Amino acid sequence: GLAKLAAAVKAEDAFKYDEPPGWLIPVRHSLGATLMRLGRFAEAEQVYREDLKRLPDNGWSLLGLAESLREQKKHEAEVATTKARFEKIWAKADLKITSSCLCQPKPTITN
Repeated sequence: GLAKLAAAVKAEDAFKYDEPPGWLIPVRHSLGATLMRLGRFAEAEQVYREDLKRLPDNGWSLLGLAESLREQKKHEAEVATTKARFEKIWAKADLKITSSCLCQPKPTITN
């Protein structure tokens, strides 16, 4: 569960830097998406903020942070700024994302 994901974050933080990374999907992305799915938005916010300290332009965490703030109904200006940063960074991406983790996409509604 969450304790194992938190332990995995610590283990991943201890990895030596490598390009490409030895881990396919960063554990913080999985942890943040899991917390979001569980409605634990404040905890998810902290996970995304920590990830953005390490990689400030990480689109996955920018989307997660914007969504976690929106769900908490706080920091409307920061939600807008963060969402705009995400959209600028992700503008030319060939993948549309709905979650901070490819492993846990949010369902999309199509007409």
